[in-house]
Amino acid sequence: MSNVDVTKLSYAQLVDLSKQLERQIAEKRSEELKVLVDGFAKKLEAAGFTVAEGAEALKPYLPVASHGGKTAPVRYRNPANPADTWSGRGRAPKWLADLEAQGRGREEFRAV
Repeated sequence: MSNVDVTKLSYAQLVDLSKQLERQIAEKRSEELKVLVDGFAKKLEAAGFTVAEGAEALKPYLPVASHGGKTAPVRYRNPANPADTWSGRGRAPKWLADLEAQGRGREEFRAV
């Protein structure tokens, strides 16, 4: 990578250069992310999985919605699909309500 001497540039030139760099960074980020995602999709399909199954498996890695700057810990987990979780806040999710309607106890699904 070549070094660019920016010490002789004016403020306006530096701002313009900064904007150009931000555009280039955003484009490069998008390109590299697409390459990674395409590779991941091909690996999933080669292993016999669908892209939808891969996306579902990634859900536990997504950030948890925060309330007032605090993230709610997972308190309950669906045994049939461990990616389905509930913090215990708000209305119970359908999977848990269905299991409780079958006579099963909520504590049975408590995450450790």
